[in-house]
Amino acid sequence: MEREGMAAGIVVLDPTAEEETEIHPLAPRRGSLNGLRVGFLDNSKERADEILKRLQELLAERYEFAETIWRRKAFYTKKAPDELLEEIARSCDVVVTAVGG
Repeated sequence: MEREGMAAGIVVLDPTAEEETEIHPLAPRRGSLNGLRVGFLDNSKERADEILKRLQELLAERYEFAETIWRRKAFYTKKAPDELLEEIARSCDVVVTAVGG
């Protein structure tokens, strides 16, 4: 059926984005977590906290952390605020993050 002033048919949109991506090298890895300040960043998605807590337990069986620091993003759909990322970078030697589901 045609409406006045409109041609019959449908518009198909292609949702794929043709972007160039940057390749970033992995951060240097530590030989051990002993004596380090280990941060855990929860992205606030369902069960991310459970994944991180279990990982902390497993790592604590093998390493003695100087300190454990926990932070949580307010919304999983949004980028972590720069202030949060800067605070984590200052206060932690290494950081583990998880995406719940």
